Amino acid sequence: MAKTKKRSRGEIFRNFIVMLLIIGCAYTFLVYTDVPIVSKWRTIYIETAMGTFTHKWLATAFIPKVVIEKTMGYALETDREQESLSTDSYWHISKPDTDTSFFLDEIKEGKSFSKSNPDFKKAYPEIDMATLDEYMKNHEEDAYVDGCLWIDEADTGDADTGIRTTAGDRVLAIDTKNGIVIIMRKTGDYVARMAIVKDPSRVGVAVSPSYGRSGAKVADICKDTDAILGINASGFDDPGGKGSGAYPYGLCIADGKKYTSAAGSSYRMIGFDHSDTLLIGSFSDTSIFRDAVEFKPILVLDGQRVVEGSAGWGVQPRSAIGQTDGGEVLLLIVDGRAPGYSIGATMQEIAELMLDYNVYQAINLDGGSSSIMYYNGRIITKPSAGDKKNGRLLPNGFIVRPSY
Repeated sequence: MAKTKKRSRGEIFRNFIVMLLIIGCAYTFLVYTDVPIVSKWRTIYIETAMGTFTHKWLATAFIPKVVIEKTMGYALETDREQESLSTDSYWHISKPDTDTSFFLDEIKEGKSFSKSNPDFKKAYPEIDMATLDEYMKNHEEDAYVDGCLWIDEADTGDADTGIRTTAGDRVLAIDTKNGIVIIMRKTGDYVARMAIVKDPSRVGVAVSPSYGRSGAKVADICKDTDAILGINASGFDDPGGKGSGAYPYGLCIADGKKYTSAAGSSYRMIGFDHSDTLLIGSFSDTSIFRDAVEFKPILVLDGQRVVEGSAGWGVQPRSAIGQTDGGEVLLLIVDGRAPGYSIGATMQEIAELMLDYNVYQAINLDGGSSSIMYYNGRIITKPSAGDKKNGRLLPNGFIVRPSY
């Protein structure tokens, strides 16, 4: 058997130097090049790392400060571009009849509630009626609660009702008693759940039951207020990613009570006025709000997307709220930080998702490990917080009060 020739020390050294040169060239190219595809993903990498409290080192340990500062300047550009943006005084929802009772009698009488029922189609135009018809062939007997159509497959598993929206997304829940549809969009990069709430008067802000001492899990905020659905809302002081959520950052008004004042600067107010219209921007008189918080950036204003790409925020778990010009409220959660399942979304991606459902005004809320959705007694998203089941302690949330 032939003996393997041993490599000389000189050859090993030369190979080592060549490897270092290759790594050095690759590093220089990836960090400094302006090639669009490389620049795009470098920017997203930096923004994503710098957008967290505990993972900034993923950027600062490997990338020069000057490159990081240049990249993070995009977020400042977005802030500057949005300084003057605000919903105009003319904006007012058209106030359709959002009470679903107008077709429930027909359902109770056994009449068709699908294609042949124009009232149902009018109330739930986002549902592809042919797919709902197909579902009901096998589920008609168990699809009602108190005479109301109530389908609920909104858990975090991969169950599929087969029902689709007209935009092609999965329908996970149809709750005509409370006027809620929950849809899921599953792409190559992210998994999102969005609640479409028909009656804006039922959507408001609720604070932690232990407000001022500590935050609360979104489930506890919902249970304390008998809410059927809830998501996170405000940001909060979060040193080292271990904040207690005792106080929200910026404006907080819940059911007409003002808990904290506006932070101002580049933050935008987000709230419902006393006619249930969602207002976004800067307002000198906060008494116009019945419920409000504060965050950024604005996603859609007067039907037009006002963010581009990552907008300086990287790819993260996301939370957002919006309203159509007919009054429907869209509450969106994107799961993230879970490779192989959902890494998160950019600002442009969530804006475009909401535009697919005719959003007219929309804004980003606190995201990251705070992003979470509760519905019908349980968490239906996958939070990236340390507590993967219940999420973080939060100062407040947007809730949907049930129909009684």
